Amino acid sequence: MTDAESRRAINEAVNALKRFVNSRQLDALHAARSGVALNLVAIGILHRVIDHGPIRPTELAERADIQPAALSRQIRILEEGGYIVRIGDAEDGRVSLVDATPEGREAYRSFAAANDALLAEQLKGWTAEELAGLAEQMQRLVADLRGVPRKPAAPPQN
Repeated sequence: MTDAESRRAINEAVNALKRFVNSRQLDALHAARSGVALNLVAIGILHRVIDHGPIRPTELAERADIQPAALSRQIRILEEGGYIVRIGDAEDGRVSLVDATPEGREAYRSFAAANDALLAEQLKGWTAEELAGLAEQMQRLVADLRGVPRKPAAPPQN
């Protein structure tokens, strides 16, 4: 396979993966297995709120790499579902922050556990070496696509 053919194959695989990850079918499967009826965008935002909250929506939009208008919609969905709350910023009363509720944290834990179990089921025929190699190559691909230097791979453990 030539370099050009390889790049086309990679592009096709990335596009197919993107379509699958963003599919309603996968959202429904995650919801059925985790009991959490949120799409992957909302789950990603909830994850960032858990990791970085309380957080200003402007900073959250930057961290989530999402447009502010789209973020506002997702915040509304998460807030209406009881996954996050708005709180006042002690440093600037004009600003509101978003933070995860205990229910939001539990929902994320349930989703993450169900997602891990699903991926384990989907990749059950892969060896540990194949999984490690795929993880390393995917991290490298994402870093290169973003133009971000990647972390060196950890040495193999014996």
